[in-house]
Amino acid sequence: MAADDSAQGQGAPRRRGRPPGAKSTSSTHTRRKRLGGTELIQQLNNMVAELIKENRKLKRQVVKLTERGAQSASNAVDRTLRTIQRRVQKALSAPAKRRRRKTTATAATRKKPVTRRRRKVS
Repeated sequence: MAADDSAQGQGAPRRRGRPPGAKSTSSTHTRRKRLGGTELIQQLNNMVAELIKENRKLKRQVVKLTERGAQSASNAVDRTLRTIQRRVQKALSAPAKRRRRKTTATAATRKKPVTRRRRKVS
């Protein structure tokens, strides 16, 4: 029954990859020649020098971006502080600057007080 199950696709799941019986992929690729001691050291030194250059470049970029970000942040903080200072000064000096409306004009056009009618209770 196990042979019937696998034929119907209900058995163990098949592994993905190359089908069974295919040639190994390592034979189709060309292998790199292994480097000797001095050649290997020279190649590693070149790679390290390249990484150091890239690191310096990235550090400069980080410093630039940090300064730019700090500058814009400090500008925003300065603007906010100036706004708060302006509001505080306005609040403190407001009573002295405000003028009251003239009361004589309102006294001349005095209205008759409104009286409410009471409903008759029946």
